[in-house]
Amino acid sequence: MSDADQARIAVAFARAARWISAAGIVFAAVVLAGLLIGRPVHTIAAVILSVAVAAGVPLVYLALRIEFDRSIFEDAAEAGDPVAYYAAFDQSRAELGLGGAGPARPATERVKGLIGLVRRTAFLFAVQVIFALLGYWVARWLS
Repeated sequence: MSDADQARIAVAFARAARWISAAGIVFAAVVLAGLLIGRPVHTIAAVILSVAVAAGVPLVYLALRIEFDRSIFEDAAEAGDPVAYYAAFDQSRAELGLGGAGPARPATERVKGLIGLVRRTAFLFAVQVIFALLGYWVARWLS
């Protein structure tokens, strides 16, 4: 598989992750709104629901990282020579102080890094859903 094909796959993963990220951020906002303006809940339920809200914070960071990587992979896929594009990108990043100028990473490693970010995003969204369901169940049980 060529580096351009791997970049296209990464772009597809990043675009799909938008839905998970958006759902998680909206989910955190809805749970937070329920905590702030909804009927009062038991302290234990509020703490559990707060974990669901707190999981939304790293989701915002991961969404930004994934979108940043998506733009890099889109440009790499359109470049005539993705390897040269990655080398130039790494050099520019090092010049701006955004990372050390280490050895060139292959496209496969870069794509695996993005897929890891997408997996973490999905994991945090699952944590949100589980804690929100648990929190609402505890709130009903203790009321």
